[in-house]
Amino acid sequence: MTARISLAVLFSMTAACSAFAADAPADAPAAPYTVTGHIDLVSRYYLRGATTTYGNALPTLGNKIADAPESDRPALQGGLDFVHESGFYAGYFASSINYSYKQLGRSYDDRNIVSGFQNDKSVENDFYAGYNGKAGDLGYTAGLTGYYYINGKHANAFETKLGLAYGDFALSAQTLLNDVVWGNKGDTYVTLNYSHALPYKITFLGSLGGYVYKKEGKFLGTTDTLTNTSCGGGSAFNVNGCYAGNTPISSGFRHLILGFTQPILDTPLTWGLQAIIAGKTRFGIKQDNKVVASISYGF
Repeated sequence: MTARISLAVLFSMTAACSAFAADAPADAPAAPYTVTGHIDLVSRYYLRGATTTYGNALPTLGNKIADAPESDRPALQGGLDFVHESGFYAGYFASSINYSYKQLGRSYDDRNIVSGFQNDKSVENDFYAGYNGKAGDLGYTAGLTGYYYINGKHANAFETKLGLAYGDFALSAQTLLNDVVWGNKGDTYVTLNYSHALPYKITFLGSLGGYVYKKEGKFLGTTDTLTNTSCGGGSAFNVNGCYAGNTPISSGFRHLILGFTQPILDTPLTWGLQAIIAGKTRFGIKQDNKVVASISYGF
């Protein structure tokens, strides 16, 4: 799961911030920094191609058992971004989630917890900072993201980000630094992103994503780390128990996302639409293809 920012938000934010910048007077003195913000409503919150389940078998009960997607109903999101002319950047992103990471984390410690995952629903908070630079036509970035969940347990984490950019293309790798209920220390999310301006202020964005997984962690793998019990063949450990189904894989294709954004007339609003061609989870379970709509207010 994870910056972990929803691609629906990225699509909306890109166009919204561009529209905002275009409204500035041409003769206004240039400040050494910019601060922009966005408030978004997305039809669903699908994280990194996980549209169906994080588990190792189908069928799934979805949000009822704190399973993917992050939200199976409209989600409110938003954030702020600070960019300095020196290359330093910092930002914040938040999203509502339609289940409780607190109850999911508690279920690792107390195996009697088998329900209540809709109580105390979580709010995701991402704090990120880093540096963007250039070497000729090649851009580069290095940064760190911290994930903090209101109503969360065993869910807060840090993740590094390294990236290169050339023209309309950007390649990045994000590596998780500690074990959490949604990932293992060492998991690396790799994306190749493409953005291109089209007529009528439409922006096309594409994202090809894949994962390199650490197979064994405290909360995900093949051993119940609370009791130090192996799950055995044909099963895997997923937060609160061993479940029959697929075992962990070392890497895999996660998604191909194709989307469009466009400002709505001369307003600070931007609409977005994306198609998610989904891949597989860390347990090799094929996800369902989905379409996501969004509307964003940029300021």
